[in-house]
Amino acid sequence: MKPPRVYTKIFLSFLLVLIVTEVLIFGLFLFSAGRIFHTRFERHTRTLVLMARELVEDKIRSHPALGPEGNEPLRGLIRRLAQTHGSRIWLTGSDRRPLVKSFSGNIPEDLLQIATERAKDFGDYTVMSEFKKGRFFYITIPVRIKEDTMGTLHILSEKPEKEGHEKVFAIGLLGIGLVIALLVRPVSKHITDPLKKLRQSALHIADGNLSHRAPVRGRDEIGELSQAFNIMADRLERMIRGGRELTANISHELRTPLTRIRIAGELLRQGLENEKPDDCRKQLDRICDDIAELDALIDRILDLSKLDIHETTLKREPVDPSELVEALLERLTSVIDKRKLHLVRDLVFEDGFVGDREALKIALSNILDNAVRYTAEGGHLTVKIRSEGRRLQIVVMNTADPLPEEDLSRIFEPFFRTGQTRETGSGLGLSISKKIIEKHGGSIRAENTPDGLAIEVSLPVSHGDRAL
Repeated sequence: MKPPRVYTKIFLSFLLVLIVTEVLIFGLFLFSAGRIFHTRFERHTRTLVLMARELVEDKIRSHPALGPEGNEPLRGLIRRLAQTHGSRIWLTGSDRRPLVKSFSGNIPEDLLQIATERAKDFGDYTVMSEFKKGRFFYITIPVRIKEDTMGTLHILSEKPEKEGHEKVFAIGLLGIGLVIALLVRPVSKHITDPLKKLRQSALHIADGNLSHRAPVRGRDEIGELSQAFNIMADRLERMIRGGRELTANISHELRTPLTRIRIAGELLRQGLENEKPDDCRKQLDRICDDIAELDALIDRILDLSKLDIHETTLKREPVDPSELVEALLERLTSVIDKRKLHLVRDLVFEDGFVGDREALKIALSNILDNAVRYTAEGGHLTVKIRSEGRRLQIVVMNTADPLPEEDLSRIFEPFFRTGQTRETGSGLGLSISKKIIEKHGGSIRAENTPDGLAIEVSLPVSHGDRAL
């Protein structure tokens, strides 16, 4: 089975990071631990040199008459030193002729030739090493064999203490890397499994199962992604169901005037057949009224749709809310007088306000029209404007029966009507007002009060640089 692409990306990325990390660790080891090793190695070598020279010279001084070749204690000392340090040791005279050896056979002149090319003088002794071919180090120590004669003590080790340290460390790093690489699979699976579940949830919703939700839990980024996915699914479900309900409501609202037009058309045909011009004119008037109502309903539906899909862009311009509300109330004067309503104005707002005049005119007009239309004859209508902090507060309150608590928020839903409004109006006015106010960054709510139903609008005084 082909591995998932996300798993492959995680594995390759982790492998690259692992390789870089191990290279850096190995480099750090060579730079720091290697230097420490060399320092300690030099100290150990100096101690060995001083001890070996002192012991050899002591044996020579103890038996001056024997000479180095016949000095058996000296020969035994050199053999013991060679066994202790795992090296080959010999003593030569000033003419470089071997006097005492810890081994049988010839001196390895080929190795000495290579080592001599890498000599490093430390004053009391000389170290010559070669770690690429044969891996050995070679030390020469000046030794006094007679009062006026100097010889040389040679120590050759083909297995130095340093041998293999870097190699062992590198192999250890490689082993650790392989173990970690094997652990990448369960770690990657732990990351990719929730993503697979999110993908399956998306496919379920795409197939029409709108109630399906992602089962992923957790407080990490993937958990936050699953929560955001479920929030999106909730809103999508509400939008689709709302769209279906909106379509059903639109169909119902359009069917009513169309039915009246069809009936009026039948009556008009009968009037023409019976030659009754008065009846014909009456039916034509009814048809014209229904067409006007139908046209207004379509306009409101289009306005609501544009606000829903954010197609309408609001303008930023200075607006005087008091003047705007005053003009709208002036337009409703005839209806207010006809219904004998008691109007109370309290329009006090002196701060600057920025908004879309025409959009706000539509929103406030719908609110005031509703308040005037559904206030009982002889009732009270109160309109207040106040500045609270950096917000504009508008309250429209009319004499009306209290609404059920569950209907206070639903009156802003498209086509929702309650009580006496069920037989009149389209149920779109307050929905359009809510969309416009929210697009301005404000809020709207309904509240039952002892004096009637209050619609409260709250708007920010200015959006600053934010586009409306």
